Amino acid sequence: CQGAGSCATACPTGAISYGYPRLSDSLNRLRVMLQTYRDSGGSDAVLLFHDGEAGHEAVAAVAALLPEHVLPLAVEETGSVGMDTWLSALAYGAAAVILLGNSRTPPAVDNEIRSQLGTAHALLAGMGYSPDALLYTRQQGADLVATMNGVSLLVNKQPAGFAGLDEKRTVIRLAVDHLFDAAAIKRPLVTLPTNAPFGEVLLDQERCTLCLACVSQCPANALSAGNKTPQLGFIEANCVQCGLCCRTCPEDAIAISPRYLYDFPTRNTRRILYEEEPYPCIVCGKAFATRSVIENITKKMQGHALFQGAALQRIKMCEDCRVRDIYGDEGADAQ
Repeated sequence: CQGAGSCATACPTGAISYGYPRLSDSLNRLRVMLQTYRDSGGSDAVLLFHDGEAGHEAVAAVAALLPEHVLPLAVEETGSVGMDTWLSALAYGAAAVILLGNSRTPPAVDNEIRSQLGTAHALLAGMGYSPDALLYTRQQGADLVATMNGVSLLVNKQPAGFAGLDEKRTVIRLAVDHLFDAAAIKRPLVTLPTNAPFGEVLLDQERCTLCLACVSQCPANALSAGNKTPQLGFIEANCVQCGLCCRTCPEDAIAISPRYLYDFPTRNTRRILYEEEPYPCIVCGKAFATRSVIENITKKMQGHALFQGAALQRIKMCEDCRVRDIYGDEGADAQ
């Protein structure tokens, strides 16, 4: 491990995190720094994230030409800060965030930064903010200075005060919620790029048999089963768009769609994607499966040599009645 941190910024759940500094420490540092800057009479702060080696050298070379409102901030690697930090900085009152890469930035880190920028830009545009308030550049010298002078500024008259947390998705939500509350445009949702870690699950009810294989594979508890009713529920706030549900579904009934619902209560409310009446055992009447599952299995087994007569009917029995029926037939044969 080289400590680049892009694995932590790429992880959609926060299962991987940067060890030092922790996310909460970085956020609290940002919040205090921006507040101190404002208390000192500063305005339109532009944060310039750069690494402590090549990035530091590039910034030092143009230090005398930097606009006064540009605040350089050294981090271990530019890729060690991600969307949670960028959006929080804007929520805390930064007018823009510039990420400075360089020729030594590994291609994988460069690609991850650009990927997350695509999602962050879509989130900002959906609220009516200029996406250019978040900028990634590998320029140096006069070109870098020109870029910093011409960067778009985001107006945030009421900086957020939420404390830094180590919960990645919670931090993103708090930052977006704050920016949304202050936004002039309040759309209910925005479509995100295909690699975004937020979105919904789409279900083809004609194909779904409620086998619930998708529930067993969902790593974020976005999909859930009903208690006593054959049912598939979904909480959009939990979905990380990993696609495991799509690959697990034996009926190819599931698709994912990246988007962001700005209203958190709606995003965090469980909604029912599909439910069915349970299928009752033809002997005792106990519900033991869904109607579509039993009908589907019966249809597929009708022409099978081992599922003729009583054997086909046993598909429609619960596990207890099926066993009793099998042993009852064996006893009758023995007599």
